[in-house]
Amino acid sequence: MDLSYRFDRDVSATPIAAPVAVLLAAAAVRQSASRTARLQIRLDRLTPAHGLLAPPHGAFNLAVERALTRWQVR
Repeated sequence: MDLSYRFDRDVSATPIAAPVAVLLAAAAVRQSASRTARLQIRLDRLTPAHGLLAPPHGAFNLAVERALTRWQVR
């Protein structure tokens, strides 16, 4: 399946001027060193990904699962 745009096929790549490339690189470095980025990295490390998709109790939302189980018993 080809998802590319038809008008992009015959166009050659336009090089970016060196000062613009340096500016973009500097912006990327500043953003990655920001407090928000550092906090997000710490938050990602605190929560193991495998626990989110396979909790020990087996339900994605334990409170809802218990409510549905109580409702089904009635």
